[in-house]
Amino acid sequence: MARPGVILPILQNWSCHNCGGCCREHQIVITAEEKNRIDKQKWTGADGVADDRPLIVAHGADFRLNHQADGACVFLDERGLCRIHSKFGEAAKPLACRAYPYAVHPSGNSVTVSLRFSCPSVVQNLGQPVAQQRQTLEALAGEIVPSNYRAPNTPPLYPGQPIIWSDVMRLLAFIERGLSVGAVSFATRLLRVLTWIDLLEKAAPEAISNEQLGNLLPVLHEASVRAQPDDHLPLVKPTGLGRIMFRQWVAQLLRHDTDVTARGGFMGRMHLLGDGLRFTLGRGRVPAMADPISVRVAFSGGSTTTSEAIAAMPTFSQLENEFGGRNAEFDELFVRYFRVKLQGLHFCGRAFYDMPFIDGFRSLALMYPATLWVARMRAARDGRMTISLPDVQAALATIDHNFGYSPALGMAGAKKRIQQLARMQQISALCSWYSR
Repeated sequence: MARPGVILPILQNWSCHNCGGCCREHQIVITAEEKNRIDKQKWTGADGVADDRPLIVAHGADFRLNHQADGACVFLDERGLCRIHSKFGEAAKPLACRAYPYAVHPSGNSVTVSLRFSCPSVVQNLGQPVAQQRQTLEALAGEIVPSNYRAPNTPPLYPGQPIIWSDVMRLLAFIERGLSVGAVSFATRLLRVLTWIDLLEKAAPEAISNEQLGNLLPVLHEASVRAQPDDHLPLVKPTGLGRIMFRQWVAQLLRHDTDVTARGGFMGRMHLLGDGLRFTLGRGRVPAMADPISVRVAFSGGSTTTSEAIAAMPTFSQLENEFGGRNAEFDELFVRYFRVKLQGLHFCGRAFYDMPFIDGFRSLALMYPATLWVARMRAARDGRMTISLPDVQAALATIDHNFGYSPALGMAGAKKRIQQLARMQQISALCSWYSR
């Protein structure tokens, strides 16, 4: 079988800027072959690696790179560079290290490439245009997806409603255009798409067939524009239950399980459980959660769990005020984020907990209010009542770490939460409320 074509994201740049965050915030799982290759490199203390611990440890049926006492990968040097890369070249590194922040997924007869916005350089759109990295990314995709791969099944539109790949592509193009084009704000565009997605879910199955879908989508879009013709969004406060479920979802996005937290033992797990309970109750101060290393390096600041940081945290009620979430700079970031995730199919199907198309898109839509909520938290802890672009960038880099990767977000309860928020008509309300 011929190797499938590789589809790259557009409007996106990326180059590594050596923040070292990915070498501290991820447990790098390697294959037996990669372990043997590293073993043959004959590392010793004279190379600067830790000599008080093994470099590679067991990880279930596989292996993973070990970490230093401070949580950094055993191969990370004091300059934030990889010792394997420095000594033997990039090709000698494990595949997981070479792939990040790219995410490669098979889709129909193609392979799509997405990006993880947990990397601050991705969020800030820094570096070389991705389109100019095609040769490198095609080689990388060839290592991740074999040439004789079997195309995955198409994600259903919703449970029990199959669609074909050409209709998936048609829906993607329609959503992408709806979010990218128009004189109204991104919040309004997103609410329009959510409106016609709701209508599509209620349509008769025969109207969703390949012959009819192309005619149905423009009709649904026009109905959504009539429902929301301009930027005067309805000021509908999400219900108490809707905000509880939303905060639970944000808490799962904020949680970072690193090597350091894994060593926290029973008391560490109890602390995380307590933080989750406080997010559920939504009373008092927001728990102080340490920013990821990469976010601290890129955006200068924040957030440890010292007594001073805890005292500076805002109350949950403060974050219900207006913080000025709608402006052109934020819109550019969100358009780019959504387009990269859509083009890479990084929100549904095999790439996203096997979620149906509509449920997956609703999960992606919730990243908009979640990012703005975390941006509010960052601004308020600094004593500000208006969010800035760095607040939004840092917030997105923080929570996209888990989007599509945290096992908790793929559990049945988390999937049911998305469906319930949709049934309660809370997703649009959350998008509107927290963009104020």
